[in-house]
Amino acid sequence: MPSHNGYNLYQHTALLALVGLLVMALFFRSTRYAAPLQAQGGSSLRFYGSDTNDRDRVKIPLGQIDSAGRLITSHPVNVGDAFTLEFWMKTALGNTAPPCPTGWYTGNIIIDRDVFGAGDYGDYGVAICNQRLVVGISVGSDDRLLIGNTVVTDGLWHHIAIVRANDGKVRLFVDGQLDGTLNGPVGRIDYRQNRSTSYPTSDPYLVLGAEKHDFPGSRYYDGWIDDMRISRIARYTSPFIHPTVPHAVDDDTVALYRFDEGSGVVIGDSATGGLSVGELKPRTGGAAQHWSNDTPFTTVVITTATHTATPVPSPTPTHTATPVPSPTPTHTATPVPSPTPTHTATPVPSPTPTHTATPVPSPTPTGTAKPMSSPTIVSVPPTTTPTLPIRIYIPLILQPRLAPSTLQSGVAPYDQPNHQSNRSHQSCYYQPT
Repeated sequence: MPSHNGYNLYQHTALLALVGLLVMALFFRSTRYAAPLQAQGGSSLRFYGSDTNDRDRVKIPLGQIDSAGRLITSHPVNVGDAFTLEFWMKTALGNTAPPCPTGWYTGNIIIDRDVFGAGDYGDYGVAICNQRLVVGISVGSDDRLLIGNTVVTDGLWHHIAIVRANDGKVRLFVDGQLDGTLNGPVGRIDYRQNRSTSYPTSDPYLVLGAEKHDFPGSRYYDGWIDDMRISRIARYTSPFIHPTVPHAVDDDTVALYRFDEGSGVVIGDSATGGLSVGELKPRTGGAAQHWSNDTPFTTVVITTATHTATPVPSPTPTHTATPVPSPTPTHTATPVPSPTPTHTATPVPSPTPTHTATPVPSPTPTGTAKPMSSPTIVSVPPTTTPTLPIRIYIPLILQPRLAPSTLQSGVAPYDQPNHQSNRSHQSCYYQPT
């Protein structure tokens, strides 16, 4: 019957539209995108090596400090025996200190955990002298110096690790390669609690990028630092593959500075507990100039789907019928530009159905279904696939290794004027491996 054909055509069109909507819904429900690999803000800290008066540096209190500058409690960052200090560095052009056999504090200072004068367990510091790293360790009046071999003032990112063992031995690693060793003094080097000082705003602090006391003639660090981790163990005893992602947090991490704040003056501690928070002391011009997007890690943006569903511009229903601009019913009747009922009535210029239905300009079957124009498949316009960033960290180290230079042992003792009273250097030892 004609009404049967018309009803089936309408029903089939509606079914195809519904199937299309269901396929679209299932597709977007099943598609998931990979999350970023790291929650890093992607910034480093820039020092300019150009300002004194307690500026252009980071100051990290070693514990709770009273109004007289005495350390009342000690924070984990105040390491005393074995420790590992590792960070990324990249120099600018201002690190021009000459060789400094008399002490690390005459170089371009990167890390200063010094004290002014005697009366403490010990101290340490890291600087650049003659384009190479030097590390100073002292216990009481026994002050010794390790001088590295690798030129680090090349404008490239380098991973630095300074390791002190319980027996006093100090190792310096540059990009995972052993760069020098020192039979250092044995004993505690932490800042002693309740120690009196004439320098309450500098002595009980770990300072980055400057000489903490602004001693006349001191030199400061010009460059970038990123992702500094301090540990309470000696992590490395031999060459290792340097990390290619930010340092991990574990039970032996006592302080971790990502430098990913990107603004402001608070330097957060990402170690467990986060007790050793620091403060950026910006140079004239404000804090913004110290935050940099230049890091030892680069970001690559990739969009991936974790399921098998594949986005397509126009999803196709999963049934055997295939939508086309003019959908074709799946029965034997074939649509033509002027649709004709499928019974014995013969089309004429003004076709008239053979039943009681009244002719209309566009002939339609006389069943109970309402006349239709060209039925269309209802679909949802394709949406733009979101692009989510995935941070993949790739080391940017391109440093060629230089041939180690031969260091002389037995440096003559010297007297350090004014900087640290009652302290003289012992012989400096370098033991190549």
